[in-house]
Amino acid sequence: MNASRSVDFDTEAAVEACLSSLPASPGSHTVAFGFDGVIDTVREMVAQRQGPDDYVRIGELSTLTDRIGESAAKETSVTIEWVDKGTRTGGLVAHHTRAFAKLGCNPRMIGFFGDPITSEFESEFAAFPKVTLGTPGRTAAVEFNDGKLLLTETTGHHNLDWATLQRRLGHERLAKHLDEVDLLGVGYWAMIPGLPSIIEGLATELWPTLSSPPAHVLFDPADIRHFPSQRLAAGLDPLCKLNETVPVTVSGNRGEAIAFATLATTGVDHESLAAVATHAREHLGVDRFIAHGASGAATATTETVARVEALQTNDPVLTTSAGDHFNVGVGLGLLEGMNEGALTALGNIVAGSFVRSGNAPSYEDILLYADTYASAVGSGMMM
Repeated sequence: MNASRSVDFDTEAAVEACLSSLPASPGSHTVAFGFDGVIDTVREMVAQRQGPDDYVRIGELSTLTDRIGESAAKETSVTIEWVDKGTRTGGLVAHHTRAFAKLGCNPRMIGFFGDPITSEFESEFAAFPKVTLGTPGRTAAVEFNDGKLLLTETTGHHNLDWATLQRRLGHERLAKHLDEVDLLGVGYWAMIPGLPSIIEGLATELWPTLSSPPAHVLFDPADIRHFPSQRLAAGLDPLCKLNETVPVTVSGNRGEAIAFATLATTGVDHESLAAVATHAREHLGVDRFIAHGASGAATATTETVARVEALQTNDPVLTTSAGDHFNVGVGLGLLEGMNEGALTALGNIVAGSFVRSGNAPSYEDILLYADTYASAVGSGMMM
């Protein structure tokens, strides 16, 4: 348990609003997700091997950094053993589909699932409409207490753009997949450099042809910090253009949010999620920008900023895709018509439940963790 600290009023008001807005059961919403597809292998790195089945893992990402730095300083190689902890389908599409299906929604999938579709995607998502764009990427997700290291092979993701998507699916097939959808989740820009062209194509060519287009778009850039600033800046206009047609919510972790915020100004307080989210939203020109992390999240709109702290844990079961599950909570909040504070709190709730169990939460799990969250906030202290 971490040292206790006081809770600000924003957190208390947000959690109260979330609890009062949560229905007894979620609506049967139709949701769609695109355009990635990954098979994740979760791993741990070994600090000390004590026996065939007994080892001490490297618990801190900073420890790995130190070991690499020390080897570089001595001009020697570094050898680190890692241990396979299991394989699962990953990426935005898989994580969101899995989570929303568990909440009783009706997901549709567009992404890299294999050609033909691999057994991993086919067996897990057999019940859902899906369109494959090619071979899935591969990611080694190395878990640490203070973060994670994602080593990704993206395969065909780098070649995907609007023209390629149109050639692969055709306008009618894509329109059929996205019509009569309540929420569209899009990602990851970090894996798909051509994603801005897809956003622009959706805005200018597809949206006008839909009879019942999505009411919300939730965009997750993932870690775009390796992009040069010129590429980031060039990708913003399509998001702004789509936002003229449908409300767009962009959600990123602290590092991703800072990358957007500092495109506009170098005077951003990096320690303030509220300031980072505000600058990022203003520069992107979208309805809503959310900056999130383990300690909490901040949501900025044209009218309000909500800063909501999260409950801490020193013993997470799984942190890989915690950000995706935060976005699942945000997406559910959008579908249920929650205000900014409430949907930010719901993001913290879904992510908090996930990292403690390692599984996408059921709606009952969400309600249970929401009560735990509210109790901690109501006592005036966070755990």
